[in-house]
Amino acid sequence: MTAETFRRQFERCPELFVLCESTDDGQGTDSGLLGAASGYADGPEVDGDTVALAAIGVRNGYEGNGIGRELLAAFEAGAREYGDIVGVAAADNVEGFYLACGYEPSLILVQVLEADLPVDYASRGDLVDERGADGTRFLYYGFDEYQPSLRVELQRGLGGTANTILRKQLDQ
Repeated sequence: MTAETFRRQFERCPELFVLCESTDDGQGTDSGLLGAASGYADGPEVDGDTVALAAIGVRNGYEGNGIGRELLAAFEAGAREYGDIVGVAAADNVEGFYLACGYEPSLILVQVLEADLPVDYASRGDLVDERGADGTRFLYYGFDEYQPSLRVELQRGLGGTANTILRKQLDQ
């Protein structure tokens, strides 16, 4: 994402940009940015009711203190201005965080370079949607019952990278 794209998204939807900062308490505690979350409410991969969480992170050394949950809750509060659902693509190392925060797996996203795409990719699973951009194919696979092993299996069989798309219905 370019700085200009980021700036335009912020200007359109400032509620979807959340920061967590600490302040100097006069006793030597670090001040500065502890975490951030950002997202968008438009784009090819979101429908009219969905807000995409694009990034969330907590500064090294501050994990496990609830900052991520606070950032996510603040992002969800801002997202209510634009939709009823928050969606996020999660790698296996953060999938548990979203599951613990009430998100549910809805699809598996596999990103493969067009040049490396197997001819039989459509028959490797329940392919429900696909799109291409900049030489990359984005393949969305459905499932009856989610298992992380399915994501791993699709990634091994297709190459590229795989993430679980998780969604959460927001309370109004």
